[in-house]
Amino acid sequence: MQKIEAFQIKKIYAIGNALGMVQTGNTEDELHLLIGGATGKDSVKELSYKEASMVIMRLEQLQSNNAPPKKKSTKKYEAVPGGITEGQQKKIWALMYELKKLDKEQSAAQLGDRLCGIIKKELKVESKAKNPFVWLDYKAGNKLIEILKKYVNHAKKN
Repeated sequence: MQKIEAFQIKKIYAIGNALGMVQTGNTEDELHLLIGGATGKDSVKELSYKEASMVIMRLEQLQSNNAPPKKKSTKKYEAVPGGITEGQQKKIWALMYELKKLDKEQSAAQLGDRLCGIIKKELKVESKAKNPFVWLDYKAGNKLIEILKKYVNHAKKN
């Protein structure tokens, strides 16, 4: 497996910094959460060449001008430039809690894990319960909301 190149490390940090995702000395900043969610690795230096290319591609996508602007918020829902907005996150969690209330049998799975399962099944994107939206963009957020509405409607009918 080809190791990450120095230019890739520089590019990841440069784009991450430009997006406001980097906090110096913090290995739990948005950039590292994004990397961890995508690859399961905690450090940029641990990435392979292919993984680094994938991370760079996602960062460039987030950096594109086609995304809605990031809103600064003191609430727990942090919008990432080009990613899911705070409002989308609130709606998704509201639908997940509604779905949980409609369950005939209590699920042993945590709500975050359940959401990650839905994201994987419906959107074909791997995510982790700690930050399930890290790889989703604005359009995917809208699609996920519509999918969850269908889940809720189906649960209401049964």
